[in-house]
Formats: sequence, C-alpha cells, structure tokens
Amino acid sequence: MNEHLLQLYGLYWDRMNEAFSSVYHNELQVTKPTSPLLIKVYDEKDFNSADIRLMIFGQETNGWIEEDETMDSLLNGYDRFFNKQECFKYGGQFWNGVNRFISILEEKFPDRKIRYIWNNIVKIGKPEGKGLPPAYIYNIEREFFPVIKDEIKIINPNFLLFLTGPFYDNKIEDNFGKVDHSPINNFSTRQVAKFQIETISAIRTYHPNYLWRNNINKYFNSIINEIN
Repeated sequence: MNEHLLQLYGLYWDRMNEAFSSVYHNELQVTKPTSPLLIKVYDEKDFNSADIRLMIFGQETNGWIEEDETMDSLLNGYDRFFNKQECFKYGGQFWNGVNRFISILEEKFPDRKIRYIWNNIVKIGKPEGKGLPPAYIYNIEREFFPVIKDEIKIINPNFLLFLTGPFYDNKIEDNFGKVDHSPINNFSTRQVAKFQIETISAIRTYHPNYLWRNNINKYFNSIINEIN
C-alpha cells in the first residue's frame, strides 16, 4: 500500500514542482504553497483487516511543511504528525472533533475493529492563515497533483467522512465529479449530505469548528447510524 502511494506521488512529483517554481519566482504571487499532504499508512495489514476503515477529510493543509522537502521526508512528517498522534497534542477544533467522532464510533461498535486515515480535500495549502490558498496554487494542484481518487483506490476505505462544510462541495466535485446528495434524519443536505463515491458510502458535514457550537454529538450520532 505505501509502495503504491509512493509510486502514485512519484508520477506527479517533478511536474508539480516545476509548475510551482513559477510561483516561487513570481513576486506578484505573494502567497507561496506549502508542501503537499502525502499519506503514509502506519500498519498496512492492520488497516486492511479492520471492519470499519475510514478516510476522514479536512479542508486544506495550511501551515503544513513549508520547506522544499523530498517525498520521503514529507511521508515521515505525516507519520510523526498523524500516525504517532502528535495531531492530538496539537489539538484544535478539527482534531478534537475527530477524536470525539472516533470515541462515539467505538462506543457504538465495541466489537468491531476501527481504523482511520486523515486526508484533506485540498492537498496543498498556504503557509499562514485559515482558508483556501489562492486560485493560482489550487489550479496547479488540480492540474499537476490530482491524486485523491487514486489514494482512495490504494487505501481502500469503506467509509468517507468529509468534515469540510457545504462551501467545499465544489472541491469534492473537482475530485470526483458530480455527486447526488441525500439528506439524513431531520438534517438538510447543507447540514449533512449523504452520497456515493463510486461504491463507497460518503457523508459531508460541517467542519468541527461549527459543530462544537451546534450540538456536535447530535451530528456525529446521526452520521454513525449510517455506518453499517
């Protein structure tokens, strides 16, 4: 699995860096890109044997590793931050939300083996501040680093959770094409949208920054009820 991910990233690596070189040398394009978020699975056999295999998407990778790094160093950075769970020491609304979701999920399915992977729907962000990177960065990602569909094929999760909010639905469709949203329970599709990514069940809801202020457990329990 990790070898296939490395091969995937290698297909795009040189052309992506060449495209971004024009941004680094353009004084008018003040905001520069961070390094891309590359995924490394901690224990492939363990993940593959899980009953529930989640891929949890955040928004964008702002303030990520900014130096001109190799693929190996970025994979090791992901390993330290996520697989070694530095992310939960880092805290913040997103990681506290992920922790709450997994805790509720484990309570509901105590006899099932649950494993999860972190991803972002925008793989290349900006060094500082919240929100999307400028269009000139995002457009390069879309053209020269469109890896998310293949990441999913390689990792083979059986449920996708997008903690991205409705304003990022266009970014989901940039990666997967048009999706048909269905509501769950008494939520509107703006609040919680259920859909399919090929054969994989997916749900999109708000970023935890919003959910913490609006009964996060109600949202998460309804979403978990959709997991078989």
